[in-house]
Amino acid sequence: MDEIERAFQETSFILLGKKLAGVESYREWLLENVSKALHIKSQASDNIVYVPDILFFNSIKKNMVTLEESLELGKKQLSENDAKMITLANASEKLNGIKYVTSDVMLGNNQDLRKTSTFMHAQHCLDGVWYIYSKCDAYCFWPRESEYCFGGHFLFASNFSMKCYNSVKLARCFELSDCSNCTDCYFCHNCENLNNCMFCFNAKSLRYAIMNVELGRETYLKIKNKIIGEIAEKIEKNKRLELNIYNLGGGIHGI
Repeated sequence: MDEIERAFQETSFILLGKKLAGVESYREWLLENVSKALHIKSQASDNIVYVPDILFFNSIKKNMVTLEESLELGKKQLSENDAKMITLANASEKLNGIKYVTSDVMLGNNQDLRKTSTFMHAQHCLDGVWYIYSKCDAYCFWPRESEYCFGGHFLFASNFSMKCYNSVKLARCFELSDCSNCTDCYFCHNCENLNNCMFCFNAKSLRYAIMNVELGRETYLKIKNKIIGEIAEKIEKNKRLELNIYNLGGGIHGI
């Protein structure tokens, strides 16, 4: 079992009480609210270039090559005569033979990165972009200093979390957005310093709470275990869960 699959099974067991197997079979679900990498054929070969789906690359994605190819293509040059004749009006045409670009950036020590673009000091990451100081992450957009995270978008300094967005310092969280310093939480938005909470919005410093109401440990865990059991069963069966932190706020009912 490779490291990414092992990490996915461990993370799903921690969050859902069930080891989900086959991380790639959950790809579509994990990426549903994440900026995906565009898979673009290199202009120099049949290789695939993984390009961040952001405005910066929109106009130049048709000129993409891999990092290794760009180093070779960089040896090309215009003739002295063409260089002397270049103007703003003819620049695009004159540069046809050398105007290749790459979205790949590789910095630091990296290991076992698959279907990724732009990474630094990362290891065992799959299908995403901007893995920075990350380990055992998959289907993420710009995780930083995060480990064992899946389906994350702008997720910093976090671990053992799944489908969390625009958040920092999360541990063992599922479906959180715009949160910080939260632990063992599910379906929360715009929250800070929560511990063992579910379905909380715009809240701070709650413990064993559901819908912003602190229930006490025993009552909370009884309700949580029932809900998590149902969630795990549906995800394993359907390879997805229809409910997420975004459509929950939009009036979607039922798990």
